[in-house]
Amino acid sequence: MSFTATDAEFPNPERGFYRWAWNDLGGFTAADAQDAYNNGYRLVYGRLNLANYRTTDLPASLLTQLTTAFANARGAGIKLVIRAVYNYPETETDYQNAQDASLTRVQSHLNQLKPVLQANADVIAYVQAGFIGAWGEWHTSSNQLTTEANRTAVRDALLAAVPSTRFIDVRYPPYVMAWTPTLPSLQSALSGAYRVGVHNDCFLASRTDVGTYDDNSSAQAAQRDYVARLGDLAPFGGETCNPADEAGAVPRTSCADILAEGARYRLTYLNDEYYRDLFHARWIQNGCMAEVKRKMGYRVQLVSATHATSATRGQVLTLDLTVRNTGWARMFNPRGVQVLLRDASGSVRKLTATGADPRSWLPGADQAASVAVTLPSDLPAGPYSVWLALPDAERSLAADVRYAVRWANADDAVTGQKWDATLGAFSLGSSIEVK
Repeated sequence: MSFTATDAEFPNPERGFYRWAWNDLGGFTAADAQDAYNNGYRLVYGRLNLANYRTTDLPASLLTQLTTAFANARGAGIKLVIRAVYNYPETETDYQNAQDASLTRVQSHLNQLKPVLQANADVIAYVQAGFIGAWGEWHTSSNQLTTEANRTAVRDALLAAVPSTRFIDVRYPPYVMAWTPTLPSLQSALSGAYRVGVHNDCFLASRTDVGTYDDNSSAQAAQRDYVARLGDLAPFGGETCNPADEAGAVPRTSCADILAEGARYRLTYLNDEYYRDLFHARWIQNGCMAEVKRKMGYRVQLVSATHATSATRGQVLTLDLTVRNTGWARMFNPRGVQVLLRDASGSVRKLTATGADPRSWLPGADQAASVAVTLPSDLPAGPYSVWLALPDAERSLAADVRYAVRWANADDAVTGQKWDATLGAFSLGSSIEVK
């Protein structure tokens, strides 16, 4: 059977435009989380402000507040992009005087945060490295944290504290290149052996993206090529910024710019609330914002599927799929595949499938995926319609359809192919007779 794609805009987990939490992460409320979800956001940026604790341990009260914040995210159906900072300068004077913490204090804080982060991996989308320097952007450190040894120590502490299924994004490409001059295979990222990406907080803003890349043309070309290739392994995101921060800056504000660079760097997430007039507003005015929203992150669709028309209880049912990812990036966090069997009365049996990893569905080419389920011995005999779902891999969210990925396929009344939001699954328009 074959399927038709849709150009409809719809949100999906762990991708797309994000907005900021109304308060710091410790004060993230249920109302804030629900407002984000209701307005189509599935990512919220949560700043963890540690300015009051540069020389002290984190209080137990803050850790409790963070647990509540994560619970509020979970209750609303959204995930968080997190960054811890020791300062957030709002003026040039503040910036020049920004203070961070010592290396031992950073490591101590990450040790304290580790249990909370580990316990709430399900609602953490990505972690921006933070901690070092002004705004946690890994420059202008008051404690020499940007030396090679110190920044490597902070990276290691982050990788130890952040759940092993989640990536950290670092602000500057040269730092990542120094750690990993030769990028590993995709399998290394899928296995969790590689977990470091880049966030660009001056995306499209100038020739160097306001210091993100080297001013030297050849060095910059190498850095940009590296980040482009890194995008297949690790999430790339960030925000646009004020080009006035660089003398003679020429921002790249056209639709051609965002469409080309979104694809080149595998853009997965972007701030929806910063420097809109120069960038977002122009994408709207020039007619490409809908495409940007569709393309950002992954966008997976079914092209074709085949399976047996009958099967026996206790035996394996195999579905051979062709899948297409028309988004800019792949999925980065673990995700399951489910086959749903629905009988004539509407009763549904959800079966966990093996054989395919949705994270491996890279953009740009059709891919074959063979998934298999064992039909339960207690499954009543009879006809069943066949559905396919991509639920969250975390046990706490697997049954929550708000976290299921919606396939980018159109409904078809003739074939019975359709998306069901209450199931978080897509009907293949086919059936199987269980014996």
